[in-house]
Amino acid sequence: MTGPGQGGLTAAAAGDPIGPASPDRAAPGPGTGAAPARLLALRLQGFKSFAERTVVEFGPGISAVVGPNGSGKSNLADALRWALGEQGRALRSRRSEDVIFAGSERRAALGMADVTLVLDNADGLLPVEYSVLEIGRRLYRSGENDYLLNRQRVRLRDLVDLLDGAHLADNAFLFIGQGMVDQALSLRPEERRPLFEEVAGVRRHERRRRRAEEQLAEAEANLARVEDILAELRPQARRLAAQAEQQASRRSAGEELAAALLAVAHARWHEVAARAAEAAARLTAARAEVDGALAELSASEQAAAAIGARLATRSELERERRQAQAGALAALTAHQLRQARLAADLEAVERDHRRLEAERLAAEADRVARRRELAEPVPEPDHALEAALAAAEAALGEALAELGALRAATAARGDEVAALRRAAAARAAELESARRRLSESEQRVAEERARAGTARTRRQELEERLALARAALESALEAERATAAERETARAALETLEGRRLTAAERASVAAERAATLRGRLELIRSRLADDESRGIARAARRRGGRRLDEDLQVAPALRGAVEAALGEAARAYLVGSDVVAELAGERGLLVVEQRDPGHRRGPNERPGDGSPVLAPLTDELRERLAALGGGRLGEAVRHDPTGAVGRLLASVVWVPDLAAALALQPFLPPGWLVVARDGSMVAGPLTVALGRPEPLLERRAEADRLAVELEAATASAEAAAAE
Repeated sequence: MTGPGQGGLTAAAAGDPIGPASPDRAAPGPGTGAAPARLLALRLQGFKSFAERTVVEFGPGISAVVGPNGSGKSNLADALRWALGEQGRALRSRRSEDVIFAGSERRAALGMADVTLVLDNADGLLPVEYSVLEIGRRLYRSGENDYLLNRQRVRLRDLVDLLDGAHLADNAFLFIGQGMVDQALSLRPEERRPLFEEVAGVRRHERRRRRAEEQLAEAEANLARVEDILAELRPQARRLAAQAEQQASRRSAGEELAAALLAVAHARWHEVAARAAEAAARLTAARAEVDGALAELSASEQAAAAIGARLATRSELERERRQAQAGALAALTAHQLRQARLAADLEAVERDHRRLEAERLAAEADRVARRRELAEPVPEPDHALEAALAAAEAALGEALAELGALRAATAARGDEVAALRRAAAARAAELESARRRLSESEQRVAEERARAGTARTRRQELEERLALARAALESALEAERATAAERETARAALETLEGRRLTAAERASVAAERAATLRGRLELIRSRLADDESRGIARAARRRGGRRLDEDLQVAPALRGAVEAALGEAARAYLVGSDVVAELAGERGLLVVEQRDPGHRRGPNERPGDGSPVLAPLTDELRERLAALGGGRLGEAVRHDPTGAVGRLLASVVWVPDLAAALALQPFLPPGWLVVARDGSMVAGPLTVALGRPEPLLERRAEADRLAVELEAATASAEAAAAE
């Protein structure tokens, strides 16, 4: 196969035509009757220029891969080398990730390169039981490298050992590039020796010999280290042997004492065992009596439960019948009310009928009289009288129509009243039947109650017997508990001395561990504080009479975080006079200038004095909003300020409970004022907001003081436990 990087149209090792995704073309070589191919197929995906999954199948004889420059011929050879464990010496890449497809203008980069070789192992060239062997390798961009044997993960060392059995591992002549044949023919005899050794299989044994020599040298180095460790441990072993001898003597004394205590406990145990046997006999008899009483009680309870179940069933039946009776009574009452209402309506209809009948008779008489009058000679037509007559006739027609409607309604009401009377008769019959069934149910309930009274009396007798049996059982259990208490007393006496010693040793160990832990934490905090004090500006300021701003500063613990946030970097600053600032111009850090009266110069031994800072006045609006949010002046949290500078720095700072309250108060801050969240998570000015807690310097100093006190107490406790 051609070596990597060869140009032009070149020939490569054998195979059938490449799959459709390959950019190359493959043609079978001459001689179709050649020996079967050892390399059956090559599968690539994501390796260099092979972005798509590409399968190259090889057949018998010699095959060639032909293509122009840049078509990927050399990448196939690199894929073969890479799958066989090549680590980058001949893969034309600087890093292992360079073999993964890096993307193009139309395709995104891939995250994995995968190459698989399919080998024919029917003749057992490789020392495994598979006739077809798949050797694969995968590389991820995260750097993970997987070696696969028949799709099972294996180690690189195992793969190399397997390939070494077939002369495929670390074989420089496995892939022959252009010029290597001419170079081999032109070699001198001594230079051809490695070639012959590789072909004859001698180089494999040479590699194994070198590997064995390296392992032997490593084992000798490990043996030397073991000898050194043994030389260091021998004095400790002698010292531990002496301590073991002392411990053995102490243990023998303890064993003698334990034997004596065991003898005393044995005698007491026999005495207690006799009393326990007697108590066990009494307990057995009492339990038998209790079991009998419990059996009788269980039978009585079952009988009472059966009677109760029957009573419940009959009570449920009685309740249902009472509900039916109540429903029938309600329906009867409703029908009676409806009948009374219909009777009243009927009487009203009859009254209306009589009235209309009288009106009809009067109208008939009036009509007869009018006709008689009409029969007389008509003088002159009276239009008013004719209009009145027409109105009377219309009224008569309406009265007759109303009379017909009332007669029809009366007939319908009569039918409804008859139906209601029939329904009332049926309800009365049902009510009488329900009353009869109710009386029978009440009689059966009385009988069941009598039986329940008898069962209740029997149950009381059984409960009295059970109480007597339980009293006997309690006395037996009390005797057994007394026996067990005596036995536990004897056992406790046996374990007292060892328990005291172990307790004292454990207390001493715990106290010593706590003291060591506290000492370590205290030293860590003090080392951090010392590192802070070792800054250049710190030493220079100390030499010129300056002092830390937070030195001897005492703040309310609840507002310590807020004070640290408000001070910020100023918490690490040094307080110096104005005349010293010019001398410290070459240093880097923060200084606080001490306020002094004009014309006063501090002496070399003069220290800043205590003073109560005057807080800046609050506006009425800010005071009201601050009180509504539950905040206050941060300067009031300072309990002790030797320099007075912290109080001046906090003169125009307020605090609120949380970040939301600080944001609500920010628009109302006067120029130069700050608002701080109580936990120190935010510092806001009229236009700025600083988030995040600063380095907890005040907390660190307070913790150092607290740990010093706890360390003294723990040391005292450890000394007392050791003395005990």
